[in-house]
Amino acid sequence: MTTTPAWSPVDDTTADLLALVADVGHPSIDREWDDYRAAVARVADTDGRVDPNALREAVRGNVAPRRIGALTNRALKLGLLVWRGEWVTSTDREGRNAGRPVRAYVFTNTDPSP
Repeated sequence: MTTTPAWSPVDDTTADLLALVADVGHPSIDREWDDYRAAVARVADTDGRVDPNALREAVRGNVAPRRIGALTNRALKLGLLVWRGEWVTSTDREGRNAGRPVRAYVFTNTDPSP
């Protein structure tokens, strides 16, 4: 006869820690979104073109690396950025993406509220 492990529910301390790591209800994601939007506006050239390499450098240290893609998707969904089919080569050695194609976006200069 084999016994199967009995899983217990997560205690309050562990649940709080997991929520913090996942940023569930944590204000850091709002700060990162604000930093991300400011960086997009800063790195956009006069035609609104946003080089993803410049954007990644601008947000490094202010936005968690694993959230840059998520925030980019959020910006696309809200219309802050649009993709017009242009690709560039990534220079992101730290994220091990150097040499890979990445999308270049256009900043619409809108102010999405969420």
